[in-house]
Amino acid sequence: MSQPSHVIKGSPRVCVVGAGPSGLTATKTLAEAGLDVDCFEMSPHIGGHWVIENPNGRSSAYRSLRTNTTKRMSRFSDFDMPDDWPEFPDCSRVLDWLESYVDAFGFRERIHTATELVSAVPDNDGGWDVTLDHESTRRAEHYDAVVAASGSYWDCQMPEWPGTFSGQLIHAQDYLDPSAPCETEGKTVIVVGIGNTGCELACEIALSSANAVYLSARSGTWIMPKTINGVAAAEGVPMGHPTDDVPEELKALSELAREEALTNVASVRIRETYGEAMKRFAELGLPPAPDHPLIKRPTICQNLMEHLEDGSVQGKPNIAELRGRDVRFEDGTEITADVIICATGYKLSYPYLSRDIADTRDNDLTLFCGIVPPDRPDLFFIGVSRPTGSFWPIAEAQSKFVAALLSDTYKLPDKTDMETRARPMLNRVAMNPGLYGLALREELERGRVA
Repeated sequence: MSQPSHVIKGSPRVCVVGAGPSGLTATKTLAEAGLDVDCFEMSPHIGGHWVIENPNGRSSAYRSLRTNTTKRMSRFSDFDMPDDWPEFPDCSRVLDWLESYVDAFGFRERIHTATELVSAVPDNDGGWDVTLDHESTRRAEHYDAVVAASGSYWDCQMPEWPGTFSGQLIHAQDYLDPSAPCETEGKTVIVVGIGNTGCELACEIALSSANAVYLSARSGTWIMPKTINGVAAAEGVPMGHPTDDVPEELKALSELAREEALTNVASVRIRETYGEAMKRFAELGLPPAPDHPLIKRPTICQNLMEHLEDGSVQGKPNIAELRGRDVRFEDGTEITADVIICATGYKLSYPYLSRDIADTRDNDLTLFCGIVPPDRPDLFFIGVSRPTGSFWPIAEAQSKFVAALLSDTYKLPDKTDMETRARPMLNRVAMNPGLYGLALREELERGRVA
């Protein structure tokens, strides 16, 4: 059987790219495993996406941003959020928590801020030749492994419509509040996209002094509240964290079979709980939701329904054409708008890796265990997932997998097996964190080195 190429031997030197939540937990986990690890962050600050007006120009945080997953779902396995914090912490608290995480486990000296990883090129003799840029001074380093944890919420994806718009057209990445960078007071605003960000921005602008707010979407999705009667809606959802126990009847099934079984049960419950609300969303102008509630990651937004009901937000289908300030929608209706904010997502991008190594043209990666390219077992992608819970503890579980491999307590299967079992990470039904955590633990046990 064929074996993975570039198998790492000895005590490897590891390069982690990015000091957002994924990069931080990767650095901490690898350092605890006794590995020689450096983390490089192009910003002068740690925190990635959660740094408002980040000097690296890649932050997509707005001033009112809060987590959409609860403290329990979002925690690292060995580092909780404070009990007296709100259930859905804001940016400043998330940053405080990440800073405390670094200090609690003492790995700050491994993080090199204001340092961009310009390129990582495979060396013919194994490992990676890395080019770094610190304050316009470049230097070269060699590492045995690269951990790509640079995030997936920074390379803006803008829609293309016929015609041109003569008002203000921005991506949601640039949005800070209803007055920055676009003044919305007295203006007619179109928010495009009904993911978490689009719905939250539409609601926030509706509460400001905007003249009118429209929410436009190309396709529908299931929209659920953060809380029900003051209690987090996800509080009773099973297996919301990778460390949560999985029922024995699911453990007895194969990985794919238990995913299908849980997805079917969850889909039925979601339809029963939110089906009538979704019909009402469609009556209020949003595109119909897909029959399968988990074919797309559901949107979490607390107050959208009431804004649609009172008319402070008006639902619209996709934009069909731009004509100066006039915007025509696919249902034939037209409005005159001042501002269009595109909450239309991000492209998966790794500019420091060549396309033959990280081909993300389909906005996805096919990876073994959601981490390893089958032909490149010295490269690891951390934080590329579409879970029903939080990204952060999933990144931690992935980091533990990488640590086991690089510290020689786990051995990958042969390349053919890896290729057979590799799966897309984003273009798939939303994953359950508990089942994914179990699958990683099972694989670590299968390949455990005695």
